[in-house]
Amino acid sequence: MKNLTKELKVVIWGYPLNSHTHSYIHSSFYKAFQYLGHNVHWFHDDDYPEDFDYDNCVFLTEGFADKNIPIRETSTYFVHVCVNPKKYLGKVKKLIDVRYLQESMDNDNYDFVLDRDNCTELDTGVLYDNKSDEYDIIYCGWGTDLLPHEIDFNWVNIPREKYYYFIGSTSGEGRFANAHLINEFVNYCRDIDVKFVYVNPWTNPVTDELNRQLVQKSFMSPDFRNATHKKWGYLACRLVKSISYGHVGITNSPINAKFIDDTVICKPTVREMFEEGLKYRDDKELILHQMEVVKKKHTYVNRINGMLQVL
Repeated sequence: MKNLTKELKVVIWGYPLNSHTHSYIHSSFYKAFQYLGHNVHWFHDDDYPEDFDYDNCVFLTEGFADKNIPIRETSTYFVHVCVNPKKYLGKVKKLIDVRYLQESMDNDNYDFVLDRDNCTELDTGVLYDNKSDEYDIIYCGWGTDLLPHEIDFNWVNIPREKYYYFIGSTSGEGRFANAHLINEFVNYCRDIDVKFVYVNPWTNPVTDELNRQLVQKSFMSPDFRNATHKKWGYLACRLVKSISYGHVGITNSPINAKFIDDTVICKPTVREMFEEGLKYRDDKELILHQMEVVKKKHTYVNRINGMLQVL
């Protein structure tokens, strides 16, 4: 799937890689925009050229990373977590508020309920809010960091180790607590002599390639959503990444499972996730089917092609 528009001058104005969770999203967008043949640049508030021609650009940024972003009346701005639309309104060609694709949200940044009946699907994982008024609103789900052609079906043959690798953030308290879910899964792993290896990306950053390799040789690669994420219907990238790397999809979030495919293993308890995972972790036919779905529908090529429809 190639681009649906002429070549664009794209500026990703975001976080330096490994400095913020959203930096990985920006990295995936950067890679996919390049693949689609666009002229792409990646700057951030503390490192950007002042002599760059910022006219007639398509900017992709985040509402807490746009302090020094150049404002140009000829340019279009996709702003994820658009906390300050007044910064752009009346000063730019077009403003698009890029919201999380989830059923609802209630925090300091957003308070909304997704009305799917009043949305148009622009591509898989990208919805346009038909009730947009002062500026456009879209809802965008994340995807795998791999491009379609990079998803290798031979990965289903990679031997799994008796180690459960988890690369990512954990929290032991608050509304986003997930440590108790991971710890319970680890205990079930230990019961069958599967060891646990935790990689903290903030103290020990790993490359995309190493992250993929660790996940691929992991005993299993489940996706745990905390209570708040399940309530909101938050669509994380961990599940689609794990599938694209060659694992069977396992989650405790019905909305995440449904978003990808009915064959994704979805169980409400960690115990059930573990037991079902044991049954299907080596089901190559099932894994290949899910990989094909992700390849066709859940890369950033899909997301970009949907987003650019707004232009």
